[in-house]
Amino acid sequence: MTKRWRIAEPCPPDFATTVAVEPIVAQLLWNRGLRTKEAVETFFDTEWERGTHDPEQFRHMPGAIKRVFDAIEKGEHITVHGDYDADGVTGSALLMTTLREIEQKLNSTSQILNSKIDFYIPHRDKEGYGLHRETVGMLKERGTQLIITVDCGIACVDEIALAKAQGMETIVVDHHEFGETIPDGYLIHPGLPEETYPFKKLAAVGVSYKFACALLAEARRRGLDIPEGWEKWLLDLVAIATVTDMVPLVGENRILQTYGLRVLNKTRRLGLRVLIESAGLTLGSLDTESVGFGIGPRINAAGRMDHASLALRLLLSESQDEARELAKALDRCNRERQETTRKMMVAAEKKSMDASARALFFWDKDWQPALVGLVAGKFADRFARPSIVVGQHEGTWIGSGRSIPSYNIAEAMREVGEGILSRVGGHAAACGFSLKDEALLPELARRLTHHASERLNEQDLIPELVIDGEIGLDQVHQALVDHIATLEPFGEGNKRPVFVSRGCLVTAADAIGSTKNHLRLTLIAPNGRRVKALGFKQGDRLFEIKVGETIDLVYHVAVNEWQGMKNIECRIIDFVCTTPSAPTVAREAIQVPQALAS
Repeated sequence: MTKRWRIAEPCPPDFATTVAVEPIVAQLLWNRGLRTKEAVETFFDTEWERGTHDPEQFRHMPGAIKRVFDAIEKGEHITVHGDYDADGVTGSALLMTTLREIEQKLNSTSQILNSKIDFYIPHRDKEGYGLHRETVGMLKERGTQLIITVDCGIACVDEIALAKAQGMETIVVDHHEFGETIPDGYLIHPGLPEETYPFKKLAAVGVSYKFACALLAEARRRGLDIPEGWEKWLLDLVAIATVTDMVPLVGENRILQTYGLRVLNKTRRLGLRVLIESAGLTLGSLDTESVGFGIGPRINAAGRMDHASLALRLLLSESQDEARELAKALDRCNRERQETTRKMMVAAEKKSMDASARALFFWDKDWQPALVGLVAGKFADRFARPSIVVGQHEGTWIGSGRSIPSYNIAEAMREVGEGILSRVGGHAAACGFSLKDEALLPELARRLTHHASERLNEQDLIPELVIDGEIGLDQVHQALVDHIATLEPFGEGNKRPVFVSRGCLVTAADAIGSTKNHLRLTLIAPNGRRVKALGFKQGDRLFEIKVGETIDLVYHVAVNEWQGMKNIECRIIDFVCTTPSAPTVAREAIQVPQALAS
């Protein structure tokens, strides 16, 4: 697909000297909005004590701490009610681990069999997101006296009021958007009005961690034998969902992720070690990509294909046999998720699709609502158009949408869904909705495609590829890798750097992999340096390249380690053939600066 290449504006010539870093690092910092000496110093300052905040700065934290200790001391039944995604599951596991540790130390016992602390996670399709009225009644019958919601609850005003009317209090640990009315409970949420906690962008697992730290500090004040630093071992869980929930890796999140990856790479958590092994990953070399592509999807797959409690039980497991069985179950769920998503994509592509339409809309009664968001995201990425995919569960049609930067999909669905949808929510890039009447789906699709056609032009449908800078292929070496590494961890708000190199001579090109779906190139820079380049899932572009031609290449820099040998290579993002006689693919390059100094 044709893409617009936009190369970032060069930073001022004296910026590197001002902030005392290498020129290429200065450019990367400038691109990320770090444009003063103070901002750069803060970014590189990863000292724990200076970069993290006192959890008792949350306004409701003192009350929530007292309520938890009152409940444990009185032997009250506490239920941790989590969400079914990786953020909710890891946040729930973190709090379960902390609460049971305090419970055991407070009661001077090492037994969990008689624990008064349990968990509940709703079924994604059968129950849906959040705390429900039916769940409140079920927890009352179970004997729950204190509910702690994780990654949900802030919008459950009526349900929390019902719980209170039935004698149950609620602590809400959340980070989601809230309505005009907030629940009557202890609210641990960094984004609430008048909230005094200074950092607003924590994932729910980050909020859970701050709650756990405050609980453990209180436990020590009460004389419980919990070693200083015990809470640092909870950071393995924080490292997972801070990536999967795509919160910006800046400020306190950057500190939590930096230390979290260190802990994750030596985690003591049995279930997590088994999960890492089953994902084909290696302790000691895990990074944000390992989490995003290996660990996170397996945890999320449990809720999509079976029940998220499988993942939570794995993270809490203390039995090798149980951990291995649960890890196998998550691996199976992940494979089923991949295969079912693929089949849904194939089925959608066979449906009537107007190539000129500026929004895509598909539905099928046999599609799983848990996967429609994944499929919509793949269509939006592939065709650079707002995409809606709808499935059906027990008579209710549940849809999800993903969009492009120039189109607010949630706002659009609220407008076109008036009189049709029973529920709609989301934000500019993603939405979710539901309706009961299948007969209204064609009208909904018609309204959306018309809405998009009026608001999007052809230029909007050409995806933009933002490039950090232009360098020579000869600069792809260990020094560049070392410079880039100073900016880790990478993620939302601090993407892995993207470069372009021009005039790269192709000396070898082939498709590799069992299905020949990956592209492998051997390139020579103008100065004669030979570099390997690999394009995952780009094998179908082999026809665009001929040996002996030159290309302009957009890529990440990567280290390929095999049998103890390390090689620096390019991971292909995009390319265009530049040999005059060769077929070309149109590209628009904007603001091409001079090559960055290495």
